[in-house]
This record gives sequence, structure tokens and C-alpha cells, in this order.
Amino acid sequence: MPSKHSSEKTSAAKKVLTRKRVAKKKPESLEVAEEQTELLPNKPKDVDQDGTVESNNIGHSSKDLDSADSDNEGASSEGSLSDTRIGQAQDFVQDGCIADAIELYRDILTDSPSNVKVRNSLGVLYDELDHPELALEQFELAESIEPQNVEVLINYGAALGALTRYGEAEGLLLQALAIDPGSVAVRTSIGILNFRRGAYAEAESELRWVCQHDSEFPHAFYYYGETLNRLGRFDEAVIALERAIILQPKNARAFYTLGHLYDRKHMTEEAALMYRKARELR
Repeated sequence: MPSKHSSEKTSAAKKVLTRKRVAKKKPESLEVAEEQTELLPNKPKDVDQDGTVESNNIGHSSKDLDSADSDNEGASSEGSLSDTRIGQAQDFVQDGCIADAIELYRDILTDSPSNVKVRNSLGVLYDELDHPELALEQFELAESIEPQNVEVLINYGAALGALTRYGEAEGLLLQALAIDPGSVAVRTSIGILNFRRGAYAEAESELRWVCQHDSEFPHAFYYYGETLNRLGRFDEAVIALERAIILQPKNARAFYTLGHLYDRKHMTEEAALMYRKARELR
């Protein structure tokens, strides 16, 4: 299966949805909300949100989403400085210094509040550290600046879906799908949303399409395997999850479900190995 949209892989699985044009709670003051980040640790625990996200990938976007502050447009020297600081923040993420990365992103936003790339990356960090309200605020602000930005819509929608706000999440995802109908990231997110709401037939259809079009998309294979398991298609689930643990060797839930499926096939030794690996990862 050929790989498509490789630029989406880092952030894609990560999140997807589309903002419904309905009245909703306005975000709290950004300054007040972000003061809460003083409680964040210097190093994050290994993030395993639904068993699908590895901590060394968080906070990185696959596109160049920089949007200069309108007061500074055309100031190339300031743009270059901003790019340098974004790179430093990304280095902090890779080193596990998440609090430092958040502080630097916030400093950049003080100078350039319309920088969509920074707002998106900051929202991802908040989301991975289980600060959903702070994450949603960043994604909503980013979407208000660039409403056609598919990556932002994905992350915004995924955050809403994780909070079981399925209607709003679906709206954002469908908006992203209208912008980019062939996006494996968008269709994976739609599949995950359907999985979460228990619509397994719809989830299977979307995730099967992704797996057929991109053999390197780990989130799709994990959720496809879990969906097939719930549909009672156990042999197919084994194949999907065996691929998932290759692509995501730190996905504890994938190992555990695979152990359960091996047990069903009376593959005792293989099941024990999967359970042991799942315990080690947790």
C-alpha cells in the first residue's frame, strides 16, 4: 500500500474535528488560563492517550503554519527570530523539557499572538499533559485565525472528541474533510471518533480505507484492530494489531489486546509475551 500525505503523520493521528457554528462558551482570559501551567512538570510522563500517542512525538506539527502578527508583517528579522525560538521550543519537547517549551511558546505568543503554528503546538502540549481546557482555548484561537487550516481542525476536533463532545467534533472533522477529502489524517480522525461513540461499522469503513492507502499510519492500524475486535472479526484484528505494534512499539493497549486475541487462538506463549510487554510499558 503506497504511503500518502507523509507530512501529516506526526500530528495526524493526533487529532481531528470541526467547529460547529453554534453558540458556545467563550474562552477564558488567556493570561489567567495559562498561569495554570506553572503546575506542569518539567518532564512529562509517557503519554498514552488511548494507547496511541508516544511522548517523543508531541508538540510537533507536520506543516509550516507560521502566521505573523499583523503588526509585524514584513519584518523579516523578527520572523527569523520567531522561527529560531520555535525551533528551540521543539528541541525542548524532544528533550522532555515540556514546561520550558510551554514557557517559550507563551513568550513567542506575547510578541506574535497570531502565530498559528505556535498556538497549535502549545495546544498539543496542553492536551497531552491532560489540560483539555487550555488546549481547547489554543485550538479555538488558532482556528479563528486560520479557519481553513486542516491540522488545527484535526487537533481541535480530536480534543473535543476525547471530551465526548461528539457533535462539535464531527462538525470540525467534516469541515476538514471538505477541505481535504483525500487526507488520511482526517479520515483516521473520523474513524477514531466513530469508534469512540460506538459506531463500529462506520469506524471500520473509514479505518480500512486509511490502512489500504497508507501502510505506515500507526493510529489507523491500532484503532482498526480494536474496531475489528469489537466486531468479532478476530483474525483480521490480529493482523491489524500486529502491524500496529511494529509502528507503535510503545503502545501498551495494542500489546494487551493482541495478547487477548492470541489467548482466543490458544497461542499461550505468544499471549503471555504480549501481556508482559503491555505491563512493562504501563
